[in-house]
Amino acid sequence: MSVATTPPSFLFFDLETTGADPVFDRPLQFAAIRTDMSLEPIGEPVVWYARPPEDCLAHPAAVMTTGLLPDAPVLAEADSEANLANRIHRLVSQPNTCVVGFNNLRFDAPMLRFLFWRNLLDPYRHEWADGNSRFDVLDAARAYRVLAPDALNWPVGSDGRPTLRLSELSAANGLTHENAHDALSDVEATIDLARALRDADPALWERLLAARDKREVARVVDQPDHGAFLHVSPRLPARVASASMFSSFGQVDNNRNRRECWDLRFDPLPWLDLDAEQWAERRFLKNPPIDAERDWDDLRLPIKSIHLNRVPVVLSAEALERDGVAQRMVIDRRRIDEHAESFRSHFDALRERLLGALAQTEGEFPPRPAEQSLYAGFVPNADRRHLEDWWGRARSLRSRHDAIAHARDLLAWSFEDPRLPDLVEGFVARNLPEALDAATAERWRSRLVDQLRPGQRTEQVEGADIGKARDFPSLFAEVERLATDDHWSPEQRALLDPYRRWLEERERAVANGAGR
Repeated sequence: MSVATTPPSFLFFDLETTGADPVFDRPLQFAAIRTDMSLEPIGEPVVWYARPPEDCLAHPAAVMTTGLLPDAPVLAEADSEANLANRIHRLVSQPNTCVVGFNNLRFDAPMLRFLFWRNLLDPYRHEWADGNSRFDVLDAARAYRVLAPDALNWPVGSDGRPTLRLSELSAANGLTHENAHDALSDVEATIDLARALRDADPALWERLLAARDKREVARVVDQPDHGAFLHVSPRLPARVASASMFSSFGQVDNNRNRRECWDLRFDPLPWLDLDAEQWAERRFLKNPPIDAERDWDDLRLPIKSIHLNRVPVVLSAEALERDGVAQRMVIDRRRIDEHAESFRSHFDALRERLLGALAQTEGEFPPRPAEQSLYAGFVPNADRRHLEDWWGRARSLRSRHDAIAHARDLLAWSFEDPRLPDLVEGFVARNLPEALDAATAERWRSRLVDQLRPGQRTEQVEGADIGKARDFPSLFAEVERLATDDHWSPEQRALLDPYRRWLEERERAVANGAGR
């Protein structure tokens, strides 16, 4: 289908996964519903599963959240991760598709990128090419809470603070959400929530959708004479409605899509007394205290990155004219105006400090395993074209024998990108291990043993983050900790015994070299 002949549509989707780390964890369930631009469904929903690969152990907290045990029949009989990646990639790459979810920009979308990367598919093209885009209903809900609070009933969590959890938003507003943390149920709830937001304030909905075009974002952010704009982000404190007014420094490095912006709650003048090294020291401090405007010397540098191509919530300063917005943001508009004028008047000196600070803090990232190194650079065009051709031929193969021969051709290819040989080796080992020669198969087995550490045990250390590592000793220790954690329901903790048994079986298999 071509861009010209394919009508625009939303593809609402959700993932259930082995854990909460988009870099490391793997999708187990994918669900999606395509709608037209009026949010009416087109065609039938899709629900696809994948069995967990042998080098990724599901976290017990994820099992308790989703209810999906790693050896559940629906997973044991499911497709390989490679085939799931191929099916999803083709679905989200349909021209004029806007891929939508709830918190997808920070979790599900990166999870898809790494899924595609591990499986030798283009990790980015579906987000921007052929009229495609992306959008996040969670960000829209956060914007509505400050800009159009009458749109919804806003629930409060057990701690007395407002919550934007999908299940609680659905319950508070009479929306259907029958089975939280089932991917299809979450997709249906997200569509219902999107409709409620749109119907409550259609103009705001369209304004937020406009940010799918980074040129529109640049128009708002790159104001003439460094003028102010409103930005809503989860990185801003909830006590000020996760929103503030900003002015942009403009492009400050080779990244054409990034802008560094000054938070106008804070007076820029005192910062001129500090040099670039002191700015760099304060760049990564924790969030400022409530009385930060008085204690500015201890303040984290009040500068925030905004990426034009990540669909940020940005609106012109006129948004402050909406009833009650300034009060919900706890903003003194007179002081904002004063700070904006100081920013304009001393722009060159402030930008000089910023550039000096960035030069001291923008260092090289340490090397990572190939599967985790997506953001280390773009794949050279020749390598990308070869992988596209390889997948194009792979989709037409009809026998395992032909697939094995095709995988061996891939292993023998000389790539320009130094990450790709290891990436290809892992891809083949997970999906067509018969294609590996003896030395490569042994290298893969040694890698599994080193990574998963079967037969070892970790002593529980008070205060240690036991569950952070994803190996056998750490996960056994995490099971013991979670068994007495009252945060989880008895029904959820009941899943820990079968999970432990599965973990023991997997440990024996890896230790004995039996793989899956």
